[in-house]
Amino acid sequence: MNLRSLLHIVFAVVASTALTTALCATAQAEDTIAVEQLLGTAQPGGLVSNTAFLPSAAAGPAKHDFAGALQLEESTMGTSPASFKAPKVMGKNPRVFPAVKLSFFVLNGDLVPVDRDVIRLGSSPAGSSYWDVIVQPGRVWSEPGDGKWSRASFPFSLVHSIEGETHNGIATFLFDGKEVSKLRFQIVQQTAPYYIEDYFTAWGQASAHYAPGDIAQLEGLKNDFSREVADRFPVADWSQLETRVGKDRLADFESAMVQDEVLVSGLVVDGTLYRKPCKSAAGPLPYCDTTGFGVWSATKTLASGVALLRLAQKYGPEVFAAKVVDYVKIPAAHQGWRDVTFANLLNMASGVGFGTDKRNPNAAHDGYLEGNYSEWYEAKSVDDKVKALAKTPDFPWGPGEVMRYRDQDLFLLGVAMQSYLKSKDGKGDLWAMLEDEVYRPIGIHHAPTNRTIEQDGSKGQPMMAYGYYPTLGDIAKIASLYQNKGRFGAEQILYAPMVEKMLAGKDDRGLPTGDGNAFGAQRYFMALWNDRYDASADCKLYIPAALGWGGNIVALMPNGMVGIRLSKNWVRNDAVSDYTGMANVANRLKPFCG
Repeated sequence: MNLRSLLHIVFAVVASTALTTALCATAQAEDTIAVEQLLGTAQPGGLVSNTAFLPSAAAGPAKHDFAGALQLEESTMGTSPASFKAPKVMGKNPRVFPAVKLSFFVLNGDLVPVDRDVIRLGSSPAGSSYWDVIVQPGRVWSEPGDGKWSRASFPFSLVHSIEGETHNGIATFLFDGKEVSKLRFQIVQQTAPYYIEDYFTAWGQASAHYAPGDIAQLEGLKNDFSREVADRFPVADWSQLETRVGKDRLADFESAMVQDEVLVSGLVVDGTLYRKPCKSAAGPLPYCDTTGFGVWSATKTLASGVALLRLAQKYGPEVFAAKVVDYVKIPAAHQGWRDVTFANLLNMASGVGFGTDKRNPNAAHDGYLEGNYSEWYEAKSVDDKVKALAKTPDFPWGPGEVMRYRDQDLFLLGVAMQSYLKSKDGKGDLWAMLEDEVYRPIGIHHAPTNRTIEQDGSKGQPMMAYGYYPTLGDIAKIASLYQNKGRFGAEQILYAPMVEKMLAGKDDRGLPTGDGNAFGAQRYFMALWNDRYDASADCKLYIPAALGWGGNIVALMPNGMVGIRLSKNWVRNDAVSDYTGMANVANRLKPFCG
């Protein structure tokens, strides 16, 4: 629950207006984007319907293959609002589309990017744009009347390597095997921002240059993409679930969350994700099921929790009690870190932090954004981040006693886990372990994430507190791994005894947060928020969930059901972290204590 409202409250009135205006730029109804527009010099005047970026009903196969690099030039975007509150952030312009180089190949009509990770631009010294880029697979085709040209489109996200939101868009261009047109793009959806306070939509046309050529290990990339397609999580339209169980039983799934703030939501039932429409400012978001989303602090559960559970399965449960100072040198002026364990950090109970000494009742976010949070947040290298978090004072209580929300603790856990892994395997690449030993075995072939920015050009330390960009299917796969007690097929991937303690159940777990709902007090345990829920008079449970800034929720409910909601809330209200509606729906479909 990366609730940044303490900093943003000053802007609450402005933000509330933005929620209802800035993202609602009216899209012009266009069936397609004419060849002349893509070859011309004029910039678009605003959003058009997302369908203009997709094949028409009369489309046929592409006339040409595409294999090579597309080099884009920087271009100023048209935006709504027309100007941002911060014209520059950390010296970079958020209204400039970056000069990114994108390599693609085609397989069975799909346009497949070679690089699926975060492509650093805005977080590097080069260029004037603030944005880094993530690109996902798209399509190629041809349209009647386009002459010699074939068409391509693909989804992309503007991100930044020290933050956690995505600004999702779609792009299109013409190609004929030798040259390309300009790249037309629009940005029509986003998760909750932080430094870029404005909710914005954007559009533009960037000059592009095509360099056809061989792609290294092309056959391997093609084989991997074929497996990726085969491994996609089953997704069905929400209307199919309505037909199956009745619309009334699915009512109020998002509780009281403002519908304009909800991007997409769904429910995993019997191994299928039933998904509601994926909303954007220009109609349904194309490629919704293969687009990555900035889920902010849901990363703590989807990545950090998974990593620690994998280490426990691989090397033994002693890792939970491993002391952080045995693996990370923390240059603190106090001894507060001396006895902090890996599990303490995942439980947000380090006993170190800013805020008051008041603990009865506790307030989970007491001191969250205080002190030198901005210094830590903006520090680029792993060493600078550790030095910044070392300036945090200790509390009068020890580790494991009081839960206080801290991004720094989860980042530090990632650094400690990487060092621990290196002590075992000599390599210490924590994210590679996640990809090779957890994500890929369960069918996640690409896992873009933010990392620290190191001067020596190395890949950097994965952030682990936020900055993972999963697809809806990726979220469903990781949640289902938890629900299956860490087992996938015949392989036990995560440490089952701990996972069993983390799942929905009647027993107390973790530490009180000081918050709660109508059913009782909330607790926090192993990177999961646990809300009370009375499924019936004699069935009173804790339901664990991953929560991320902006209203992102992944709820692990009984009977293997998973509720997912991705949202863009900026001004906190009671509905942002409420997943009672999901529980109500799931309990109607399959009673929790039947």
